[in-house]
Amino acid sequence: MAQKNSQRELLKAQREQEARKRTTGLLIGAFVLVVAVLLVYFLPRLLNTNKVSGYANQNGRSVGDPNAPVKVVEFSNFGCSHCRTFALEKEEQFVKDYVETGKVYFTYSVFQFNEDDTLKASEAAYCAGEQNRFFEMQKLLFENSTYSGAFADSSISSYAKQIGLDMTKFNQCLESDAQLAAIRSDTQTAKDLGVTGTPMFDVNGTIVYSTTLEETIQAALAAAGD
Repeated sequence: MAQKNSQRELLKAQREQEARKRTTGLLIGAFVLVVAVLLVYFLPRLLNTNKVSGYANQNGRSVGDPNAPVKVVEFSNFGCSHCRTFALEKEEQFVKDYVETGKVYFTYSVFQFNEDDTLKASEAAYCAGEQNRFFEMQKLLFENSTYSGAFADSSISSYAKQIGLDMTKFNQCLESDAQLAAIRSDTQTAKDLGVTGTPMFDVNGTIVYSTTLEETIQAALAAAGD
């Protein structure tokens, strides 16, 4: 009888040990999953510490000489992948070739499809424009747009600090909804001009896609005698 009790206790101890191992394994797995999720969310932001620079001669959402012979307005959206590509891969060279040479006065205008989280991004960019840091904010918004929480309040606040905004003025702008009317007005203007997608560009009154942007500018320059 004592031997049977001993065997039962041994089996019970083995089962308890196996249960503890399974529980430990589950806890370790859950911990690894949480760490992985946190790394996916925060690591890109931690690594994105490069100084974001704007352009010379910025004025709100515009850059360049207001008397330039060609006026270009870009209609864009912070949820648009092609807009992101233009902003991060093509805009700087475009500014160098056309704006800094005095040929083009360039303005960025939001075409807001829906009042979703991209509206927060648009408002943040427009508020940054009040301090002539629009293009710096625009770059950060696009750089982070593929990450979860990119347009959350805490993320937008961190971008504003990174580009050196006066946080009191910036927060007051956001809280007042002062720029929402401008965003909605710009969206309506885009619709009235026949803009159907993003990015699209108004070149001296002609609406074009990015694929024909430069040739349209060249034609406008030729028409202006430049």
